[in-house]
Amino acid sequence: MPVKRPVTLQDVADLAGVSRGAASFALTDRTGVSAATRERVRAAAAELGYRPNPTARNLRAARTGIIVVYLPSIATTLGYYTEAAFGMVDEALEAGLLVTLLPRPANGRPLPRIDADGIIAIDPVPGDPVLEQLLAPGLPVVSGEAMPAEYRAVAGEVRSDHAAAARELLDHFAEHGARAPAIIVPEMFSGWSDEITQAYRDWCTEHGARERIEAVAVEGLTDSTIAATRKLLGETDPADAIISLTEGSVLNVITSATEYGRTVGEDLLVAAAVDSPALRYTEPSITAIDLHPRTFGRECMRVMREVLDDRSPGEGARRRDVPIDVVFRDSTRGRGRAGERA
Repeated sequence: MPVKRPVTLQDVADLAGVSRGAASFALTDRTGVSAATRERVRAAAAELGYRPNPTARNLRAARTGIIVVYLPSIATTLGYYTEAAFGMVDEALEAGLLVTLLPRPANGRPLPRIDADGIIAIDPVPGDPVLEQLLAPGLPVVSGEAMPAEYRAVAGEVRSDHAAAARELLDHFAEHGARAPAIIVPEMFSGWSDEITQAYRDWCTEHGARERIEAVAVEGLTDSTIAATRKLLGETDPADAIISLTEGSVLNVITSATEYGRTVGEDLLVAAAVDSPALRYTEPSITAIDLHPRTFGRECMRVMREVLDDRSPGEGARRRDVPIDVVFRDSTRGRGRAGERA
């Protein structure tokens, strides 16, 4: 019985009626071929069942085919980072790349030598010795959210407009009767939380509202969030609306509110800065900002692919914006406004 030989790039080129070089350019999304040629080559590859050999391709390009994704130390406990990581893996697999996930070591221990083509840093923070070590070799870097100014320039950046989403929430609070909004923020700095905090401060200044900001430890999040909520609700002039930033912490806000005889969604409006599936099914359902983490992760890897392929040299850092949405639910509807869940 004859053994069927593997389909080669030349087979694809012959079927598409182009040169081998043009077929290679089309399949790797490089410039130099027309859109029509690209589609014809892809159709031929699909018809023949052609799959490029990533090892051979990486050897020709002097690459490892590996992308390091650097995550915050809390990444293993929060669903947002899991979803973002899966988005990066999905995009990488389509490009024949491998992903190495690297959560920040809690003890700051030096890293072993890492051979990779590029680094994606998600929610980078200032003063991180591990990140400094990763950046030292000069590999291309894409940041998910803003890279602190103390580090070298990045080749690409993916961000979302958290300030606009925070303002939308605060305006919604005001429209539904709240006059004393508060926020509960993580002690650990990140560009994401800092952007929301600054938007909150600006909003309070514009509306003549007193700032009510409580910072909580990410380790021991439950206890610290409960303590922060008690402080905000136990004042003589208590908060009547709360945005809780760290994923999952909003549930502690809701349970603590009952101690003060407050009814969430009526005389206390509550929202989360990070949505999750569970927030749709709580009682009441919880208003939250949908960060679209899987899309965000895909976009980070897509920008890294562009950087490695150098499709638009000399244009400076690539910038992408991933839209985010406020999903309004019962926890912010106000008195007499209960309705269907989003």
